[in-house]
Amino acid sequence: MEFNPGVYVNKYRFIRYNFFRWRLETKIINKVILSLFLSCLTGVLAQFRFYLPGNQMVPVTGQTFEVLLSGVILGRWGGMRQMMYLVIGAAGVQ
Repeated sequence: MEFNPGVYVNKYRFIRYNFFRWRLETKIINKVILSLFLSCLTGVLAQFRFYLPGNQMVPVTGQTFEVLLSGVILGRWGGMRQMMYLVIGAAGVQ
């Protein structure tokens, strides 16, 4: 049997499209609400920190994980989420 990478690439694209299709079909108001929720979640997870072995000076926070996760979930709307996080922080919510 011959290995054909094109078949696997097309299968991956189909799976990826079906997985993220909801992101394309969601209404704008739902994206704004999800962005607001993820902005608040960023603030909560920023309070959790842990130190990597061998690097006791700089902590890694849950905020790093959440920013990457929201980029995957929101896609292009991730920038709006970051702006909401900045506005919420500037308003003094902590």
